[in-house]
Amino acid sequence: MSKLNIPLIKQAVLAKEANRRAATSSTKTRGEVRGGGKKPFKQKGTGSARAGTRRSPIWVGGGIVFGPNKNRTYKQQLPKKMARRALEQVLESLNDDKKIIIADKLELAQPKTKLIIDLLAKHNISANKVILVTEKIQPELVLASRNLPGVKVVLNQDLSILDAVNTGEILIDKASAITRGLIKSEAKPKTSKAKKATVKEAK
Repeated sequence: MSKLNIPLIKQAVLAKEANRRAATSSTKTRGEVRGGGKKPFKQKGTGSARAGTRRSPIWVGGGIVFGPNKNRTYKQQLPKKMARRALEQVLESLNDDKKIIIADKLELAQPKTKLIIDLLAKHNISANKVILVTEKIQPELVLASRNLPGVKVVLNQDLSILDAVNTGEILIDKASAITRGLIKSEAKPKTSKAKKATVKEAK
């Protein structure tokens, strides 16, 4: 495997985390706070500083100057090739460390927690955090894993770099492993020219 591009992986992780962040915190400025239409006291003769509104930022109950704003966005644009390469490097590193286990199929007959525990034990998985990657949706697998906080089932196409960097081991089915380039697909046997000619003559 080529040397890990740590800055690229970090950039991809930060971009993914930023894109998941919701700008829900919000405060009101002096123009949005209710009230403050009347001048609190006369301009001169009180001994106090001049004030035109009770909703000034320096008054209790006034607007906030540098508070969070609901219009702010944390979105970061990362080119698809960069994001894809970062995930590939993380998976290659996990594969070199033998933290990716490839199974022929990941299926359960019934959505039972005991069955998924047996499945993990069968493949000698002992990590606290495990990701099961499948090529197609497996409803029984998803339902069975709900009672296990450290187990997550993900479709191959939805596998995120955050999942990859935060897991201990990955259990992936053969079809997904081929798609990700972790193993090579089995080459189909070539039909010889003599056999093709025989088939044509028979027709």
